[in-house]
Amino acid sequence: MSAPIPTQEELADLSLACQKIWDLDQNRLEPNRDYQMNLQVGKKSYQEQDTATAPLFTSVDPSALRNRVTYAAFCSLLDNYERTTGTAEKVTQQEQGEEMAFLEVVTATPPMQYVHQYLARKNLVAGQMEEFKRQLHQMWFSFYSRSEVRDDTCGFEHVFVGEVDEGKVVGFHNWIQYYLEERAQRVNYLGYLLPRGRQGEGQVQVDESERLMSLQFSWGPEKKEVSSIFIGTSPEFELALYTLCFVGGAEENIVTIAGYEVKIRTYHIHSKYGDKVGSSFPELLSKQPGYHRPQPSAPPAQLWQPQNGANQQPPAQHAGWGAQPAPQYQQQQQHQPQQQQAYQHTFQVNQGQPQGHSQGQQQSILQQAQAMWQPAGYQPQGYAQPQPPAFGGGAGQQNAQQGCGAMMPMIISGVKKLMANRKLMAFLKRKFMEMKP
Repeated sequence: MSAPIPTQEELADLSLACQKIWDLDQNRLEPNRDYQMNLQVGKKSYQEQDTATAPLFTSVDPSALRNRVTYAAFCSLLDNYERTTGTAEKVTQQEQGEEMAFLEVVTATPPMQYVHQYLARKNLVAGQMEEFKRQLHQMWFSFYSRSEVRDDTCGFEHVFVGEVDEGKVVGFHNWIQYYLEERAQRVNYLGYLLPRGRQGEGQVQVDESERLMSLQFSWGPEKKEVSSIFIGTSPEFELALYTLCFVGGAEENIVTIAGYEVKIRTYHIHSKYGDKVGSSFPELLSKQPGYHRPQPSAPPAQLWQPQNGANQQPPAQHAGWGAQPAPQYQQQQQHQPQQQQAYQHTFQVNQGQPQGHSQGQQQSILQQAQAMWQPAGYQPQGYAQPQPPAFGGGAGQQNAQQGCGAMMPMIISGVKKLMANRKLMAFLKRKFMEMKP
């Protein structure tokens, strides 16, 4: 059963909400500061040759992945799955704890807080955060079958980790997973696909600051013909964006994000316990030429670091490759057992606040989300409606009305004087008669 086609008004509202998620993502990495890319040579999708002799990523600051709570929790999930479909997935107690810990930290961020409020306002998800977390777990982590084997995949694995199905790479739409696999020399970058400009604007240029790319690569012996991937974005941004379109959109949602025209595709696996994500990913349609991307100010580092100072390391194994190790970073200090608890605690219903986040930190995150304006016609509970500036809106209209009222006698007087000028009126009448055919 297909999702309903949204109206133009609903699509405009959804596009505005997608851009707002981008605006709220204070945790994304910045090009040429946190990472560097080497695009090399672009090509068309039908071209088979390898146009890139070097990796896509020249460097990524390891501390950016280690010291940010949501990144560390995300990386801990990447070694929980078998990469080949047809192999049943089994979840250990530790892996279940990692899933719950990830949902705990991402739902405390502004992008996910915003999406929860947006969807709850439309009665599409539960209003209570704890119930919303359970719904997210059902969408993203509940298993289903992509082959003849039962429970061999889930939405998170397909979208963020990637799979191999019948000799082809499917899913795999996350830049962090791509970078880690490329660094482990399991991914071979084959070049990027040239983006289209908007209609009538022709081909546009690309550079190493791109935020959305379509590229070709091989993952082991298998190939991914086309994969559109956001670059440098945080795990919470992508989970929020795909959840928004999966729950509040249709199968195809054309939106504009940061100067890119994007089609967010979503596919549902229907279940009596709630729909599961079959897939959700971006498709780059066009790029706005000359779009100026302002340089955002760096967010406070302490907002996203564990309060106990722990440095979460990437997983020792990766994406179902067995004993083959994932990339290792330099060890800085030994973890204490109590330092691990912030990322491995068991999900508790109705707990006051997630472990690893103080009440003050939670309040700070909520205040940042509340400070942002909402899509037109959307006013969730707890959000303050911003007041229009003194120089615009109602104030400007009021001043204009007052000014016209004061000038009206002068205007009437001027018109009467013009009509009393007989020579002027005779001249105008003569010119008018000459203009007639």
